[in-house]
Amino acid sequence: MLPGQLYTRQLEGSLLTRPDMSNSVEVEGMASSPDAPQSSVRESKLPADRAGEFIQLFNQVEKFLSRLVNRADYMPFGKLVEQASTRNAAVRANASTLGQFAKLRNAIVHDEGYPLHIVAMPSPEALAKFRQVVREVIEPTPLIPAFARQVHCFSPGETLSAALEFMRQNDFSQIMVREVNGRLGMISVEGIAWYLADSFKGIAPPAEAATIGGVLALEPPGAFSVMSATRNVFDAADAFRNSIHHDSTRLYAIVITENGDLSEKPIGFVTPWDLVHNPRIRQ
Repeated sequence: MLPGQLYTRQLEGSLLTRPDMSNSVEVEGMASSPDAPQSSVRESKLPADRAGEFIQLFNQVEKFLSRLVNRADYMPFGKLVEQASTRNAAVRANASTLGQFAKLRNAIVHDEGYPLHIVAMPSPEALAKFRQVVREVIEPTPLIPAFARQVHCFSPGETLSAALEFMRQNDFSQIMVREVNGRLGMISVEGIAWYLADSFKGIAPPAEAATIGGVLALEPPGAFSVMSATRNVFDAADAFRNSIHHDSTRLYAIVITENGDLSEKPIGFVTPWDLVHNPRIRQ
């Protein structure tokens, strides 16, 4: 436990306005005294170097958040994170972790002198984690090239049997369709199930005569969405999460085009499974 005044200050240059924060903070497992035994994790940086890098990273993400919310004057870091979270999916996903690292920053720099007097050191593990968080917030993985792939588009007049064979060969649960109006559509296993149910009832033609267009007409609206190539993995994760938490149609997939337009050529495709299992977004 490190008692005393806590405030946020630039590492170099003029000081920021300091809020009155007369409280104490404990950041368990993330910082240690400069004289405490160091972690057994192999780390080439000296403790003071780790503290310096941590402060530089903190200032970097703080400036990024200030620009994101168009704030030129001082705002407490917690408020910056709160406001930026309403505008940016990457910040939203890391908001809680950023709050914890703000406590660590206040524990590391803990007096009113200048130059800064370091009273605690971030552990190698904490510094590595903070590097990752800063990278995710400032430079989140874009959907392209992470999920770039060739996307085959069927036409409405092709047979359902051809679509099913394609889905089986490629282990797909959805296929894209270029509709007559030139816009992208999608058929999914759910739409196919609806069609087969109608077929058994005699409402729709038998499966052997079914066309992709016939299934497309039964697809629930909102089963897929389109995003531009510059959107990132956190935007995609947000879209899938929102379709679950908000009482709406399940979002099965996101198709990626250059500018997020349904009339454009698809250049990528992402599903919830891709986000969970693709190692490229966990680097």
